[in-house]
Amino acid sequence: MLSLGIIDTVNRMSTIRTAKKVLYELKKAGYEAYIVGGAVRDHLLKQPTTDVDITTNAKPHQVAKIFKTKPTGLKYGTVTAIYGDETFEITTYRIDGEYLDNRHPDEVVFCETVEEDVKRRDFTINGILMTEKEEIIDYVNGRGDLQMKIIKTIGDPVERFTEDALRMMRAFYFQSKLGFQIDRETRDAITEMKENLRNVAMERITNEMIKILQGSYVKKALKSIITTGVHQVLPGLEKGIKYAEQMDEIPFVDAFFTLCFTLHGSVPSDWPFSNKHRHRYETARMLADQHQSFDALTLYTYGIDLCLLANRVNYMLKRTKNLKTKIELDYKNLPIQSDLDLKIRATEMITLTNKKAGAWVKNLQTEMVIEVLNKRLKNEKNALEQYVLEHTKE
Repeated sequence: MLSLGIIDTVNRMSTIRTAKKVLYELKKAGYEAYIVGGAVRDHLLKQPTTDVDITTNAKPHQVAKIFKTKPTGLKYGTVTAIYGDETFEITTYRIDGEYLDNRHPDEVVFCETVEEDVKRRDFTINGILMTEKEEIIDYVNGRGDLQMKIIKTIGDPVERFTEDALRMMRAFYFQSKLGFQIDRETRDAITEMKENLRNVAMERITNEMIKILQGSYVKKALKSIITTGVHQVLPGLEKGIKYAEQMDEIPFVDAFFTLCFTLHGSVPSDWPFSNKHRHRYETARMLADQHQSFDALTLYTYGIDLCLLANRVNYMLKRTKNLKTKIELDYKNLPIQSDLDLKIRATEMITLTNKKAGAWVKNLQTEMVIEVLNKRLKNEKNALEQYVLEHTKE
């Protein structure tokens, strides 16, 4: 059986191999073309590669004559080419116009040389080019920074972050993924420019934050977020990031956000969570604040998942012990886990009492659930029928 490491290497080589064929087709048609960005970086680091970006002097309509394409970013000179069962983003050499929103250029202008194109990109380690023969072309010393394990902007960092403020979060993401140090000038610029992150759509901030939390070097990234003061512009995360950075093991995504919002006291409306996730974090936060242990009614009402999450947060906050095993056992041993488990149905209650349907049915079911959970009433039909008759007397 192949190990995961070998499988990753095989997948990486397969993707690069196919991309080189795409380069060959573009060159055969008379155009220049290179693999660029993260794929080259990961290839040189011998890390898994899934997405491969290609830059070329061919215009989008010219690329579409060579490959089957989808117009995924025509405004920015990008099409997605389909080659076999793989897809590749192919972008025409360009320089960016003025950035009016700290995120997107107002316009792009196609340029003549790949060197011009490379120099408008974010970080040196993402500005390395590779040919179809795997020759490396490096105009920005990206390979040197890879060897030195440095994350550094291409050109003036203040200018790069003024153009696109999300690049600051991207620096932390690459640090979390690779474990590299952020170049001092780049880090100082993040400190200076951090307020511009308030102009970036929170959906993008959320995506980058989740990727940061999934990295192997997340603790290093969180330390940089604190050092630069970026934690101060992430709504509701400031206390949580400072607390988590001191922990031996950083909690994963759900536990991290719940920890942060528990320390903050609420889930700020700024975060574009789905209703499901917002309810999850708010409920788990409330449970963590109100419950050090979880009785049968709490387990029944909120379910095992939210109770486990709340307990994990309380354990991280040193409020209680890790009760995972006990919670799982107590939940398994609940006499009922849903009102559907009651051995008497609403229709049977109505027939038994000869009363009209109404709110009394649901209210009485709730009472019986509580009695059963507290083991004051057996979940047996005869016992439940007797309870219904006794509690519906005129």
